[in-house]
Amino acid sequence: MKKGANMKILINILIVCFLAINLQAVSYIYIEEGVKLPLPKQGIILYGGTPVDIISSKKDSVKVKLSGFVDKKNLYATKNLLLLLASVEDKKSINISGDKGVVEAEVPKEFITDDMEEAWENGSDLFYDKCTKCHHAKIIEHHDMLTWGALFGSMSPKAKTSKSQNELILRFLRAFAKDGILKESE
Repeated sequence: MKKGANMKILINILIVCFLAINLQAVSYIYIEEGVKLPLPKQGIILYGGTPVDIISSKKDSVKVKLSGFVDKKNLYATKNLLLLLASVEDKKSINISGDKGVVEAEVPKEFITDDMEEAWENGSDLFYDKCTKCHHAKIIEHHDMLTWGALFGSMSPKAKTSKSQNELILRFLRAFAKDGILKESE
């Protein structure tokens, strides 16, 4: 009898651990059009492709946590402050420790995906569509974020991209750059 009770406790612990791991799995902000996801009631703007940890889930929304480097009212992916993750109206919305910070937000489920490729699809498609008309596609991870800014800045007039397309492409390039926060799957 004791052996069966211990097995039941072990199974319950494993189930709780599995659920906790799933809640902490990395998800991404998914925006079908554009770059920004304004959450006006919370005074927060989240940016497409941003990796987030899910803290809790409700019927229509999830509470997420994102971490990064703080500059004024902005949260960036890396110390070089080139890849914006979130902007807040009130700096008190960022839990700051040194130069790092954490932001929590309630996000409608339709703006969350577990598929990194889906989250970055718009930027990726634009990059390969616009940037391969004149030359082959560059290997993104061969350059750092700063270099991509200069390279893309010099090429965007030839690619005839709009301001919003430039934002999407540059976010994609910086996220997957040598010093970016993501790596393309093979």
